[in-house]
Amino acid sequence: MCSKRFCIVLISLGMVIFGCATLEKGKDYATSIIPGDVDEKLYSQVPEEEKESVTPLLDAVRESQERLELAKAMVRKQEAELDLEKAKKDLAGIELKIREAELSLGKMQAVQQAGLGDPKKVNQQVAKLEAKVYELKGEEAKHKATIENAKLSVADAQQKLEMLEMKTPEQGKEIKAKE
Repeated sequence: MCSKRFCIVLISLGMVIFGCATLEKGKDYATSIIPGDVDEKLYSQVPEEEKESVTPLLDAVRESQERLELAKAMVRKQEAELDLEKAKKDLAGIELKIREAELSLGKMQAVQQAGLGDPKKVNQQVAKLEAKVYELKGEEAKHKATIENAKLSVADAQQKLEMLEMKTPEQGKEIKAKE
């Protein structure tokens, strides 16, 4: 009983391996019949009057390439705008942290002025909170610089997009209409 199962498993395994090998050979044969690229040397020997049928196809390829370039430019612009919005969100988060730290600092300074608590611990806490506020303000400056750089990226992407749209005005209108 076990040997029958073993034989069935071996036969099945052999069929799978043989089937995969045959499939690969068939795939190689099929791809050798249909070449991926045209032999340009051979095509250059075609008489000019017979190449006229290819001209519309060349125009269609160029048009598709221009459309692809325009679409890529739109994506780059939108990505730059998204980066700008993320930088603005990060800045808003830092500003919130600054305001919270300033609130804590104000409260501790009020405790300090009222002479409440252990003076040494209160002074240390005030110093820590002041340091935190200054640290966060440094982060805020970095985020503001990031925003300025993101604005430049958006402007650059917009300019490149507009140049492409002038190059291909019909396609630019089509893409804007789809937005």
